[in-house]
Amino acid sequence: MEHHRPYKQALLLIITVLFSCINPSYGGSSKISPTLSNGKRTLPGLELALAGAAATMIGDAALHPIDCIKTLQQSNNGIGLSMIGAGKKIFADQGIPGFFNGLGCYVACDGAAGAIKFATYEALKNWVNENVSEEYFGTAIFGCAALAFVSSSVVLVPGELIKQRIQMGQVSSVSNGISTIWKNEGFFGFFTGYSGVCLRDIPYTMIELGLYDNLKSFYYKLKNNNLKEEEKAMPLSQVEDILAAAVTGGIAGFLTGPLDMIKTKLMVNSDLYSGFVDCVSKTVTDNGLPSIFQGSGARVAWLVPFTALYLPLYDYFKRSREMMPIIQRNERTEVLNIIGGGTQPELNKKKIRRFRLDGTDSRSFVSF
Repeated sequence: MEHHRPYKQALLLIITVLFSCINPSYGGSSKISPTLSNGKRTLPGLELALAGAAATMIGDAALHPIDCIKTLQQSNNGIGLSMIGAGKKIFADQGIPGFFNGLGCYVACDGAAGAIKFATYEALKNWVNENVSEEYFGTAIFGCAALAFVSSSVVLVPGELIKQRIQMGQVSSVSNGISTIWKNEGFFGFFTGYSGVCLRDIPYTMIELGLYDNLKSFYYKLKNNNLKEEEKAMPLSQVEDILAAAVTGGIAGFLTGPLDMIKTKLMVNSDLYSGFVDCVSKTVTDNGLPSIFQGSGARVAWLVPFTALYLPLYDYFKRSREMMPIIQRNERTEVLNIIGGGTQPELNKKKIRRFRLDGTDSRSFVSF
């Protein structure tokens, strides 16, 4: 049972991270002002989770056919197939429904993972805002992204595993996949390929969230470079958000393409490899070094529109909820006031450094 120890350690870390996000006083002050300095609502974790889930599920559903093509290309059954060739094979073998194999399972599990990821990311950013000095702020944000993925992996990995086995025809349905894995591999069978997923998605999530926020900051600075003192700064448009997300998706997708290919092989051909390193070695030995980029084109073609859709959608959902008025109790006078209208209650006077990630903060993680 020694080979299960990394999974147990990972699950313990995930539980710790989730607890720190649910309990705002864990590891830091719980005295957080109920609104930001500009009067916007500070969203609770549930609302951030719902925004992350909705944006992720919409993106997944829209781009699932390309994901099916990518999975076939990266498996041993699709070696040498181009995107068009893989698409033709899927259509010939299964017809149009073949492009939607595993959709329900993937949307449900990835939506849940997106909820955990974004709620964790925002909670950790708030902690960083209050507890990390300016000097290390940028680096800490990338660490927040990494931990956000780790916390979501407890849901993502089982869903990804079942989805890809449905796509490859190894199981016929979600229920069949669950019963087959449980019977043949036990509980930890649902985490087959976990190391491959983490090695792919931890750097991917760090690039995805970090680069996206950096690009928005860069666009914002460029857009307001010659702004006069009396002029109001121009926020980023939705088109600029979409462009930043698309560029982010292309770069992150290509750089992590080989890791994604190894992860896919570990999940759908797990009986052929003893681990990540063994999979890389056998793939290169059998098919040459270029083979590790198999499916990278489909991955980029999937992630560019996916990130261009779901990251701006998350920002839109989040901003929409932030602008909604809230009812807040003034503890000193016990008078209910509505933020945005009427007399506002006295807020916490503690100065909290805030880093805005909606394109209105001129700072960035990296100096341009």
